[in-house]
Amino acid sequence: MNRKPFRLSRKALFGIAVLAAAGALPVQAATITVDPTAVDEAADTDGKCSLREAVISANSNTAVGVCVAGESAVTDVISLPAGTYTLANGTSDEVEDASTVGILDVLNTPDPTIGDLDITESVTITGAGSAVTTIDAASLDRIFHVNAATGTIDVAISGVKLTQGYTTAVDLGAGPASGSGPLETRYWLRRAGGALAVGPAAAVVLVDPNVTGQANSEGRGGSQKPLEPDEGGATLTLRLDDVVVDGNHADGDGGGIYTAAAMAATGVVVSNNNALTNGGGIYNEGNTTITGTTITENAAEGGGGIFMTGSNTVNIIGTTLSLNRAVGGGAISGRSGMTLNLVNSTLSGNIGDDVGAGLYTNGSANLNFVTIANNFAGSDSATQGSGINVFPASQQANAVTLKNVLLAGNKRSWAEGMDATQIAALPSANCGTTGGGVPVTTLGGNLSSDTTCDAWLNIGFFNSTDFSNVDPKIGDLADNGGPTYTHALAADSPAQGRGMTDPAITVDQRGVGRQTPPDIGAFELVTTDPTPFSGGGGGGCAVGGEGRLDPTLPAMLAAALALFGWRRRAVK
Repeated sequence: MNRKPFRLSRKALFGIAVLAAAGALPVQAATITVDPTAVDEAADTDGKCSLREAVISANSNTAVGVCVAGESAVTDVISLPAGTYTLANGTSDEVEDASTVGILDVLNTPDPTIGDLDITESVTITGAGSAVTTIDAASLDRIFHVNAATGTIDVAISGVKLTQGYTTAVDLGAGPASGSGPLETRYWLRRAGGALAVGPAAAVVLVDPNVTGQANSEGRGGSQKPLEPDEGGATLTLRLDDVVVDGNHADGDGGGIYTAAAMAATGVVVSNNNALTNGGGIYNEGNTTITGTTITENAAEGGGGIFMTGSNTVNIIGTTLSLNRAVGGGAISGRSGMTLNLVNSTLSGNIGDDVGAGLYTNGSANLNFVTIANNFAGSDSATQGSGINVFPASQQANAVTLKNVLLAGNKRSWAEGMDATQIAALPSANCGTTGGGVPVTTLGGNLSSDTTCDAWLNIGFFNSTDFSNVDPKIGDLADNGGPTYTHALAADSPAQGRGMTDPAITVDQRGVGRQTPPDIGAFELVTTDPTPFSGGGGGGCAVGGEGRLDPTLPAMLAAALALFGWRRRAVK
């Protein structure tokens, strides 16, 4: 029997082609839109998509209530319209591991249905802007916790304010006798990251109340960690844009943010946070870049603004750290092993109850076009610094380099309750060291309002392009344009045109173009007629000497100190 050959019609061929093309299309990311009026719950009862339900949907790739399901192959988007999203569950999923006998350890199993919002898959969380979209933890727990044992998790958060996050320590009982004094030691389970944590972020620590003073300045925070948490095999990253982290607390490290992974932060405000130990604003243990950010009015024992540790590189660019407070490192504290690159940035009005109100570093630090002004330290030692204090133990030579750095009006022997007149009379302490020789190298173009940096002459700190004991004539910390506050140079400032040209840095902290030669410090005063200056490098000529105390600073400090005192009382 003859059979006709099988042929597909044109319509059938077209249909197959359409199906094939559809199958080849990339998987589309799910967009999960949250309702700010939804109840904070893990299982839908109100017919609205809550933030918690959205996170669970993104993690599990399964729809929860009216929240659409996430996609496993792509990064989901959680969209937060303007409004306030209030969390209502304070049950922690980080607890003591009772299964181990005679060993204190942490059981840390991510569970987004309780407590903080655990993120275990890549996700982008987008608000309508940090001024109109708020996530409020109501002091019940932290807000977000990025954590997983394996895989790659990339988290991006933008356009939100994170507030009232709070982690509480758990008393696990008495520890061994202290070798430092008669007070009883105790074991505590401490959870890091008041608003946001990346990594396990919990550990059992042995707290020795006999360890105070210099040990705190070195960043130990009065505690020892016999059992470090396992950071796991996951690769975690965090990106923050237009995020405000304000009014959070941690009974551990990182009052605002704790990250044990790579982080990039742009246009962020970290303010009014405090930590029981280190990193009032940020505790950093990853390769990090912070750009165009304000870190202000945060408090901790070590690193009031930011505390940095680990074998990592931290780049801080175009950023202002002001009115932060710590025992050591009011604005910044860096441990041995890490590298800080600080560029086009300002450290102003910070307090170190012991040393290093501006920068305290035991690691490598490279400063370029930086202004460090009006920071106050409590130490009465003539060799220790308030603007910059270097702790050089076991460091390689030249661990700290300074280029185009302006230091002015940094004081020591500060005490609570001093008024403007008393502060103005304090001894100047722009530069100093704890523990001996100073591994500091000048790359030129530095200006100090006092002679304390001259102590670094023995290793060749000053050269013919550096200026010692010269009043730089700077203005108050103020909005001079750009995203962050700066100290403007006066029209007759001797810092004009005395910097060292750097082809890699073409603008100042505000984004204003640098001239050739550039000005010293974070601020560039655009002019074609630099003021004639008769002064020497090499620790020479004195022109003025102390710099001008910002007249608004005592009042600002009083307000900040009142805040610190209130918050510390509140968390006891």
